[in-house]
Amino acid sequence: MTKGITPQLPRPNENHQQLGAFIGKWHAEGSSYADGQQAADPLASAVPWTSDESYEWLPGEFFVLHRWDAMAGDRVFKGTQILGFDDKEGGYFTRHFDNTGNHPEYHAKVSGDTWTFTGDTTRATVTITDGGSQMRFNWEWQNQGQKWLPLCDRTARRVSAGAKTSFDVRMNSSSCMGG
Repeated sequence: MTKGITPQLPRPNENHQQLGAFIGKWHAEGSSYADGQQAADPLASAVPWTSDESYEWLPGEFFVLHRWDAMAGDRVFKGTQILGFDDKEGGYFTRHFDNTGNHPEYHAKVSGDTWTFTGDTTRATVTITDGGSQMRFNWEWQNQGQKWLPLCDRTARRVSAGAKTSFDVRMNSSSCMGG
């Protein structure tokens, strides 16, 4: 055993930092279509969606914890999601857990300000706009393995930004990252 050698701990990288776009508290409003939806007129069953959501770094700043408290019509919808980046697989992932027993996994990709989340029977496009102060969500579900139908559309507005973390300070002082 060699004395004086300290193992290097893993550090978050630029892929992890991209998850920082979500950090903060958000309020969302829009429409949910799933309850009573008919393929012939998929928007006819629209009910209002409202939610308060938060995204925060977990210790180590590799993963983001997302919590939501929503109303879709008169239905309560609450849950938790973990978002992260898998260096070995080279991609983003998420896992949801909600009060209706759902626990889907998603693979995610980011291109500019647009994130796509793809699961077995649901998928979403999330576009971050207005300098990071707004997110547009468009969720779809696959009707019995057939046609993709709208699940919900909503816009979230940032209520408060997340606090700068030590990771933000490190990355913003790096010459390889644009501020």
